[in-house]
Amino acid sequence: DGMTMTLAPTCLADFNHDGVANSQDFFDFLGSFFANEPAADINTDGAINSQDLFDFLGAFFTGC
Repeated sequence: DGMTMTLAPTCLADFNHDGVANSQDFFDFLGSFFANEPAADINTDGAINSQDLFDFLGAFFTGC
């Protein structure tokens, strides 16, 4: 019918998508980051590096 639906952007600080940004998200991100998992590419530039860590920390301390 030509209709499209856009979803609200997710909160980057809520890494595990449980609805809250808390210390578990921090630990889950670190686990993914050090395991070099695709989810750790927070800025979606195709590389998992220190910029992803800094971008996640910025989002985490800003909150949702």
